[in-house]
Amino acid sequence: MVETRFLINSIGPILMLLYAGYCWVHQGCFHKGKGWRTREESPKMFWFNIVLMILFSILAFLGNIFAKW
Repeated sequence: MVETRFLINSIGPILMLLYAGYCWVHQGCFHKGKGWRTREESPKMFWFNIVLMILFSILAFLGNIFAKW
């Protein structure tokens, strides 16, 4: 049986992965003060956002899994 704590702590990483997927599908991301920018308008920020969201979500999942031990 999955613990309640594990499920609650998994909400953040799941949301980060969903946002990274949304940005990937729509080929853009939201920039503070500038609004929605497409991949062509700001490619560095797009990749920075995608990589960070995926990296943070993976690290959060691993931290959540290893916290059980």
